[in-house]
Amino acid sequence: AFRRQQLELDYQAAISEFADSTGDHVTWTNVLSEQDEARMDREECKEKYLDYVALRRTIEVREQLLRFLKKFGRPRSLGMATSEERSKAILKCVTAGFFFNVAKLHNDGRYYTIRGTNHILVTPSSSSTFHTHGSHAEYIIFCETHDGSRGGIELRGVSAIDPRWLRELAPHYWK
Repeated sequence: AFRRQQLELDYQAAISEFADSTGDHVTWTNVLSEQDEARMDREECKEKYLDYVALRRTIEVREQLLRFLKKFGRPRSLGMATSEERSKAILKCVTAGFFFNVAKLHNDGRYYTIRGTNHILVTPSSSSTFHTHGSHAEYIIFCETHDGSRGGIELRGVSAIDPRWLRELAPHYWK
């Protein structure tokens, strides 16, 4: 039991270096930024509880997307943005792309999708920083769902969002 507790403490210390209080999406971007600056090798990733192969693959996909943007559009950099501006831009982008994956916290303390009355669970997960470092938000965005071990629909990739963005990003939905 002591070894498990020590591993959990080590994990929390390592992830807090990247963790953002809004949740998973900005935290993941922080990991990529760290990789851009420090070029972590396999051993450093292991020390920080990161999957080296998944990180390399993510960077390859990002580079491919940048090539497409350069070819067909204009990529914009968030390099000069403040941390808050960067976080807001990332979360607005995720919200625009995953609009129907928004959930609202109701009076009973549970989250329900805005599209219907589906109750969803934000559960502790080894891959989620929202649960450990995030705040209790009125509105959240999530990337994927899975059948929960306790029944119901559980979430992966969860972040808090500003509800004002919903009307801004999809005004047609509210008419």
